[in-house]
Amino acid sequence: MLAIQLGAAVTGYLDANGDPHVEIEVANPLDWRKKVNCLIDTGFTGFLSIPLLEAFPIGLLLIGTMPVTLADGSSQYKLTCLGSAHLGTESQIGVILIEPHGNQVLLGMEFLRLFRKKLIIDPIAGTVELADCGKPSLPPQVA
Repeated sequence: MLAIQLGAAVTGYLDANGDPHVEIEVANPLDWRKKVNCLIDTGFTGFLSIPLLEAFPIGLLLIGTMPVTLADGSSQYKLTCLGSAHLGTESQIGVILIEPHGNQVLLGMEFLRLFRKKLIIDPIAGTVELADCGKPSLPPQVA
């Protein structure tokens, strides 16, 4: 199933396990793009995590390694790349983790923050929506 852009919102779907997915494009610094199906993981604080075999064809720019803490509390070092994500007409640059043994692209909370999107899930309809959060409000003026 593919993501559909409706105005400023992007829709996805829930898989058979009830996990939310959306399709985005990932690009390298030369803007070579590839569409990827992402599992939206609200427990992942990063931008994107891409399996090594999916990262190679995109040609992401390797920038180093970083320690990450996994859900079980253990730590691992992961390769990091610089790349951009494209969601509808919007794009953002971020640090992408390379997962040597994974098979699923993960979209994390930093992605949602950078794109200023909120996640809306309708488990009855089986739909997922990434909707605009709106503009931040200005603090009240003091006279």
